[in-house]
Amino acid sequence: MLRKLGQNYQVALPREVVKMLHLHINDYLDIDVKDNKISIIPQIVIPKDQAYFYTQEWQKDEKEAHNNIKKGRVTKTKDIKQLLKELDR
Repeated sequence: MLRKLGQNYQVALPREVVKMLHLHINDYLDIDVKDNKISIIPQIVIPKDQAYFYTQEWQKDEKEAHNNIKKGRVTKTKDIKQLLKELDR
């Protein structure tokens, strides 16, 4: 797909590419140059205060919790008092 370098050195992405990659206005794109070629890779920027969620340890715990729920290994309680009693056991 041939594109022309415009004002302020901007390049417009073809609509088909935008749709194919599910891009939206204000999305972040990482631009890299290697061997005289430009690659543009969509990125998701995670707020610093939410980065813990994406750590390997947290994701491992999330997967374990998901598996426990899937296998029915959950405790149901009627109220907080009963919940705290269950947690003490």
